Amino acid sequence: MAIAALFWGLYTVLYALLIARGEGVPFQYAIGGQIISNTILALYSVPVWWLTVREMDRTHWGWVLVVHGIVGPLYAWLGLESYFLFFSHVLGVDLRAELAGRYQWIFLANGTVYIVQFAVYHLVRYVQRLRQKEQQATELWARAREQELAALKAQVHPHFLFNTLHSISATLKQDPHEAREMIARLSGLLRYALDRAEHDTVPLREEVDFARRYLALEAYRFSDRLDTRVDVAGSDDALDTPVPPMVLQPLIENALTHGIAPSEDGGTVDVTVTSTDAWVEVRVADTGVGAPTNNPLAEAEGTGLANTNARLERTYGPDAALRTAPNDPTGFIVRFSVPRNSPPQP
Repeated sequence: MAIAALFWGLYTVLYALLIARGEGVPFQYAIGGQIISNTILALYSVPVWWLTVREMDRTHWGWVLVVHGIVGPLYAWLGLESYFLFFSHVLGVDLRAELAGRYQWIFLANGTVYIVQFAVYHLVRYVQRLRQKEQQATELWARAREQELAALKAQVHPHFLFNTLHSISATLKQDPHEAREMIARLSGLLRYALDRAEHDTVPLREEVDFARRYLALEAYRFSDRLDTRVDVAGSDDALDTPVPPMVLQPLIENALTHGIAPSEDGGTVDVTVTSTDAWVEVRVADTGVGAPTNNPLAEAEGTGLANTNARLERTYGPDAALRTAPNDPTGFIVRFSVPRNSPPQP
């Protein structure tokens, strides 16, 4: 509506100026005539707009052009004839005879007005549809991303619970008292996992605290075959950086299951957090037997490691993906970096 009003306003003033200058007619007469003429054309534009823009919005453009080819000349003719009738019956002035020599030019001018205005209307409608499609695509992508993150998050908790219960089961026959201690620690860990299940992110400090408690729980199972270290370097506010909940546990579990457990002598698991002004890096390293392949992530589909990699990429983008490397002299390192104290990408 605003675009139409602007179009008609500008056209009326400009055309009145041309008539006043070219014909030597006072501007007030020229503008009055144009207001009458363009009001008639604007009124005829309403049903044409309803038909060709509104009702034929999803119709093939070829049929729309056919309709315009029929309606356009009729629009130009009706606009001109209605203009003459208005002056004749309302104002008592016979303009038909006076403008007889210019009839075809006025008819062409009305036709040009028709072409220009409906080209603009169709262009505006096309841009609106394009924006709607982009908005729908964005909404669908956001919903798909939320569903993917929810599915990945849902896979972490049962995996964690299964492996921890397996550890308790292995300890139960050998040391029932130790198994009860493990169950008590497990309840605290599960409370954290369940409480944070509805959150997209948690402060890194909560994940670091969870890592300490999880390693303490696993120390029961490995006894003197496992040494652990959790080291946070840099400023303390780096621990306020948001990360997906339960993001560290699969990395530690991978180090224990594939690095320490197969090693006859056991080893050490180090969790290290370092930070710069822009990034926080989390590193989990073990001194176990090392990864069986050069690219463990490529073969980790469906495992906790691949899950964590997918969650990081979907939350922060590809720059946050897991990076792996062999540890020196033995073992395996996995690390990731997230923007410091920055919210996840939308």
